[in-house]
Amino acid sequence: MTQITMDLRSDKYYYRSSWLQLIRPMTLTGTLTPVLVGTGIATSKGPIQLDVFIALLFAALLIQAATNLFNDYYDFRNGQDKEKWTLNPSDAHGPPHAVVAYAAGSMLGISIIIGAWIALTSSLWVILAGILGIAFGFFYSAGPRPLCSIGLGETVAFIFLGPVITILGYSVQGHSIDIQIAAISLPFAMLIASMILTNNIRDLEKDSTFRKTLPAILGRARAINILVALLSIAYITVLGLVLYSVIAWQSLAVLLALPLAFRLRWALRINAKRSEEIKGMKWAAWHHWAFGLLFSCGVWIGFLIN
Repeated sequence: MTQITMDLRSDKYYYRSSWLQLIRPMTLTGTLTPVLVGTGIATSKGPIQLDVFIALLFAALLIQAATNLFNDYYDFRNGQDKEKWTLNPSDAHGPPHAVVAYAAGSMLGISIIIGAWIALTSSLWVILAGILGIAFGFFYSAGPRPLCSIGLGETVAFIFLGPVITILGYSVQGHSIDIQIAAISLPFAMLIASMILTNNIRDLEKDSTFRKTLPAILGRARAINILVALLSIAYITVLGLVLYSVIAWQSLAVLLALPLAFRLRWALRINAKRSEEIKGMKWAAWHHWAFGLLFSCGVWIGFLIN
């Protein structure tokens, strides 16, 4: 551990993969689709400010991308994922370790400027939401006791990539927060929590030396049961919202994502091969993309038709 710290201070390590891998674009649907749905619901109630929508989306994506960068940065500092880094620049396609932190900090800085403009344009409470989002995004991985290391990773994602970002997409267009938009945000909360939980189930053994994640606290079997519950509630919530005419019936297109949910669960079955378990995270990401985009399309198509 001492040797790693010394090498990090002298910037000797380089990321083996690319910047794209560091940013993890497959996870960015956690921000993209809630903003699309929140804005779609706002559109059904009146005209929207396109510039505010684009600004919010860009700022939110920057915060999530920065969180991903900090996650890899601090994981390595804490002695994890050493295979992702190399001392030989010719073996690397990504940046030096120290540059990752500067890039993440720059992303947060830009998002703060954009957030201030959004707040002045719409509502000042955006500042509070932005400050909390940035703080929790940073301390998710940073600090002596990162939130992800004490079993709070799923909870943080549930709150900020579920209700908070969906409601922001809606409220910055000039609408008051109500029970309907809160209910519409629930599927996204369930989905992102399921993705974090899948990652923690996959990394249960690896994380045992540093993190006390939810699967480590509850055990693998119980964690998988919670995962199934999260996925099930996401679909049940959409069905209920359609049944009570809160959203258009076209939103039932999310049912097309069910095969991916089943595939995810199959990858984590008892006696599954380690290679299948590792691929479970990819299935979780693909499921989030499919569900989120289908939900977004359903909301927007329903608005345009109706």
